[in-house]
Amino acid sequence: GGTPDDATSSSGDKYREEAAPLPPRQDARALRRMLLGLTRGYYLDAISRLPTADLRTALARGLLVGGHCYGPLHPVHNIIANSVWYAAAFPLGRADRIDQVGVLSAKGTDRAVRRSLDGSVAFLHHLCPSLSLDDALWHLCLARADLRDAVASARGASVRPSFLCAKEPEEGQVKAAFLLAAQTARHRQPSALAFFASSVLPDVEHDVVRLLVTGKHGLSSLDIESLSRLLLPHPLSSSQPPPQPSPKINQVIADRRRGMTIWYDGLLRLAEAALSKFAHQTGVQYQLHVIYGESLLEDDDNYDQYFHINFMAQPKEEPGAGPGHRLFFFAEAPRPRDLDFHEEDVSLCCLVQPSPADIDNCLACLTDKVKIDHPAVHSPVLLFGEQCYEIDKVDHEWDFRPVLGIDYLFFDSVRDNELVEYLHNHFARIDAYCSNLTDGPPAVNYCRRLG
Repeated sequence: GGTPDDATSSSGDKYREEAAPLPPRQDARALRRMLLGLTRGYYLDAISRLPTADLRTALARGLLVGGHCYGPLHPVHNIIANSVWYAAAFPLGRADRIDQVGVLSAKGTDRAVRRSLDGSVAFLHHLCPSLSLDDALWHLCLARADLRDAVASARGASVRPSFLCAKEPEEGQVKAAFLLAAQTARHRQPSALAFFASSVLPDVEHDVVRLLVTGKHGLSSLDIESLSRLLLPHPLSSSQPPPQPSPKINQVIADRRRGMTIWYDGLLRLAEAALSKFAHQTGVQYQLHVIYGESLLEDDDNYDQYFHINFMAQPKEEPGAGPGHRLFFFAEAPRPRDLDFHEEDVSLCCLVQPSPADIDNCLACLTDKVKIDHPAVHSPVLLFGEQCYEIDKVDHEWDFRPVLGIDYLFFDSVRDNELVEYLHNHFARIDAYCSNLTDGPPAVNYCRRLG
């Protein structure tokens, strides 16, 4: 490659350096696992570059809802560009806005990672239809999940294609491929994303890439404003009628949003207590950027619960310290009754290096289907959870619930028909079940609890 877009941050390079050797071409499960690790690394890289104030307002939703990894640029740049574009193109109305979001849930990020990979495979398979799905995974692994290099590899070309300079009929094929990728990845606005990637970015590619490369060690709020103007030259109108939730559905969404906010506030108190403990141990004060993973684990033997969390922070007083100095942390603490954490509640807080594989990950977290970066083997001992030495112990084809907590937290009353439809069908099933019961008042009371 030799384009400016090849530049990545040190954390992105770290993932490239630490990537395991390629699995056998016929081992689709191992290839997919490797790609999921790489893509997660790109997401953490993108998160570390975003300004804290913007990330905690509009960009948290932009990233977890619309910031997919596939696109015509480097994967990290695709995530940032898609996140900024989505937040600007489809902002929440005043009634739906949230003041601060200091937590990017582990399952929300993992869902974005998995959907991004599904979209990338669909894109590559559309442009190179002779490939099997396993072959598509292989070429994506060779390309480190960069679609430009994956297409070149699949076509046996020595030069990567520029999707942004495509001419007819290739231009139509690229737009169709992006549309299929967005649909496969269940993007909220697939047609808008396909138009953005194939028709908007070509006109501003040079300026966008230059801004992203210049800000590879951290973007400022002014950079985000500049990106928003470049990526969204004209407002977009909604192509769907707004959802019409019932009073019951409105109440459920409001209750879940309130519960998520309270829960996240507790996690933020844990992260601040952990940083206070770390400061007393090292003498360095850190400023919290964002929590990027959380897991609540059950100790069946002692009936206790433990938190394992990851967060990013940067030194407060280091001369010239900026977003490029953000470090990754792990913390462990037993759960207090009221989520009111203090420094003495934190059993462990230490620096970690995000791992693209499952080595150094607690088996309890992975068994609970949560990807958390843990201290390396032979590092500080955890109070709860075992180190995971055998990657194949864990099944990575996780099935998540149809709706996650972030879907309630980031509910868009103008556009989110999917959540309203899900809840409508959920309550319809409950009503149908209850209408078939003839056991009298106990059954009626049971159904009231379900509803």
